[in-house]
Amino acid sequence: MSTQCVINLDLADVWDKRGRKSLRRTLAWGDEITVTDQKSTHLEVEVTSFKTGSDGSLIPSTRGGFIEPTKASRIKPGDIIVPRAQNQVLKVNFVDVQQGDGSIIESPDGKIILVDGGDNQLFARYLAARFRGTSIEKPKRIDCILITHGDADHFSGLVEIHKSEIHNNKLKRIFIQPGRIYHNGLVKRPATKNNQPVADRELLGPTKQIGKKVIITGLVDDLLQVRDDEMNQPFRQWKAALREYSSRGAVSFRRLEFGDSEAFSFFNNGKLRIDVLGPSIIESGNVRGLRFLGTPPKGPRVGHASLELAEEGFTGLSAGHTINGHSIVFRLSYGGFSFLFAGDLNEEASRFLAREHNRGALNLRSEVFKVPHHGSADFSGGFFQAVSPVVNIVSSGDENARKEYIHPRATLMGALGRWSRVPEPLVFVTELVAFFNVEGWSRLTDVKKAKTRGDFFGFSRSAFGLVQTRTDGKRLLVYTDSGNVQMKEAYAYQLDESGVPIPATVTRG
Repeated sequence: MSTQCVINLDLADVWDKRGRKSLRRTLAWGDEITVTDQKSTHLEVEVTSFKTGSDGSLIPSTRGGFIEPTKASRIKPGDIIVPRAQNQVLKVNFVDVQQGDGSIIESPDGKIILVDGGDNQLFARYLAARFRGTSIEKPKRIDCILITHGDADHFSGLVEIHKSEIHNNKLKRIFIQPGRIYHNGLVKRPATKNNQPVADRELLGPTKQIGKKVIITGLVDDLLQVRDDEMNQPFRQWKAALREYSSRGAVSFRRLEFGDSEAFSFFNNGKLRIDVLGPSIIESGNVRGLRFLGTPPKGPRVGHASLELAEEGFTGLSAGHTINGHSIVFRLSYGGFSFLFAGDLNEEASRFLAREHNRGALNLRSEVFKVPHHGSADFSGGFFQAVSPVVNIVSSGDENARKEYIHPRATLMGALGRWSRVPEPLVFVTELVAFFNVEGWSRLTDVKKAKTRGDFFGFSRSAFGLVQTRTDGKRLLVYTDSGNVQMKEAYAYQLDESGVPIPATVTRG
């Protein structure tokens, strides 16, 4: 009789044949698996593997296999699994969406939060492979979509999820039903009006001047209530997708600010908690809103400003830096391990958060750090010092010259190492954990485009870029796949008696 279980050790190899022959794939702590029989020497299981189709899609194939630990490991087959109802593992995956951000959080009891989604189809393709078999009648419930801020490289990929519903290849379709849409309340206006460029001060809605400060007062909760002519093209496309989702089921909209942790009451449970640390609202008299930020000093530069420096060097009004600096910042904690998500936070906003941390108004210290702004040079060393991370994830990727920002910057990578609390911190870059096969000289299948493009030297993706983390609040596993099914890059940490994370041995059965 089949039993639904989850893996209960760091890594578990699944073999096609007894005797540990023909490795099919490796499952990780917290992964679900169907166990069809349990013996004293092995488990008989059903597991899904993926092959790459001729069009590049991942084709799933489910069949029987074996998990057979070696005698030397002294691992008993019964210790490799626990019933799914006893799952205690929080899963947080950081997806390679090229130049953008896209992450997924899954609680032990199955609640799902999507954090951003890039600006292309990669996040949608990942979700379609992970949540197979969805349909318009049976969509995947997404408890919350959190968009850290309104730059296209953080949310236009969510529109691709909606578009995938009519994809010619059913394996690339994903139907979802979001329950909540959280965002920072800033909506980008069209960049031109009457064929003239719009000033930065007018790009984010109504403002008021308070002394030398410009405050954005036109903050939005429900995106569906904003007129199309007050949105740029990516926002209009996202609004259209949201309108469709809302027609199928209830969707609540909410703008988040510092202290709005009760917004995650649906998710928070005992040791598991999300706290909202930003953006921070300014209030002066009857004026309430987000401060317009300036342009930072030209860089990149070596020797970033210390915490003691205030806001010198940030000049004028910059809509781009403002929407980045007011990214939603949140801390996900589970027992003794925490994750800090920082969106595209920049130096000016980071300094404020670091000062608040140092005076005890909030807690930034976290073991896992989603590094802000794809590794931009616009960062605060004092902010990194406050976080003091052990594991860092930089979400970036080369696409073309138009989207090349030289991310991550060398100064930022050095700062991550400098301000870690451990001698050998981990720094993952999403574009570097994707693997490719050399295909050689190639040509586009579209005849017209091929004539313009000509022959080019091509590569195919052999492993999806993905940094995967798992924790039960007492232990942390971080791992990535590779193009070689036998190879994983995996690290583990456990808490010592003082609650400090220390390296642990990765268990593999």
